[in-house]
Amino acid sequence: MRAVMDIGTNSCRLIIVETKEGQMDTVCRRLTTTRIGQGLGRGNRCLSEEGMQRTLEALRDYSRVMANYPIEKVYLIGTQALREAENSGEFCRRVKEALGWELDIISGQREAYLSYLGAISALPDLTNPVVLDIGGGSTEIMAATDSGIQAASAPLGGLRLLEKPRDDRAILQCLLDGWQGFELPSDCSLVGVGGTATTLGAIYTKMKVYDPEQLTGVEMSRQAVQTVLQLLESLTAQQRLTLPGMLQGREDILPWGLHILLTVMDHFRFSSLRICDRDLMYGILLES
Repeated sequence: MRAVMDIGTNSCRLIIVETKEGQMDTVCRRLTTTRIGQGLGRGNRCLSEEGMQRTLEALRDYSRVMANYPIEKVYLIGTQALREAENSGEFCRRVKEALGWELDIISGQREAYLSYLGAISALPDLTNPVVLDIGGGSTEIMAATDSGIQAASAPLGGLRLLEKPRDDRAILQCLLDGWQGFELPSDCSLVGVGGTATTLGAIYTKMKVYDPEQLTGVEMSRQAVQTVLQLLESLTAQQRLTLPGMLQGREDILPWGLHILLTVMDHFRFSSLRICDRDLMYGILLES
């Protein structure tokens, strides 16, 4: 068995996977809202002590969970918040001292590439998929074109917009600045991975108990995405928690993630979106 942990800007995740005859079976998954990137959207240049402590505690909990399984290999990756914080090296040192794990802070392009690998493994029949991962601190886009692999990342996500709101025009400009040179393949389809897309899909299907297999492949029109956003914006953050499919820890940032999604759909003229549960965490297992 192998374990993958992902330290995102908004949340920390764990999956434990067993591979049999080339098929990956997820035997355990955990998600903890730790918000290690809290404050970076307001101009802070360092991870807060509180955010680092919340994340370390989540990792300690994951270590206890993994002790119940015959884990052969552990992968620990960090993304946008750790890429940009000036004290990310200090946090890596604390993780090493507390748990003995090496933390690999991956680039935005590598994050996009791994998300693409994960998504196409779950949806192999899609023609020219464009994979979009809207996180707490960054948004990645990835596709395979005639000119090669296209992967790009922009430092804008749901938590970042919660802390420093922008209108849709400013959102688009930030994305395009980060995605310079990205080319869409012809006759392509949009696939959403990561917490924004999966929580959107869970709300759309009124999923009371999260089921990754049932969720993967769900198709939503642009109007359906807009309808969910309008519903969320008509409710308080606390009221959103009563919706089937809403995950605690995303109730305040999900509307901002959907603004990013709709901006992308409108700019590139995507009429629909496919939801996929598999992302960079599965991509790193497939790559290795």
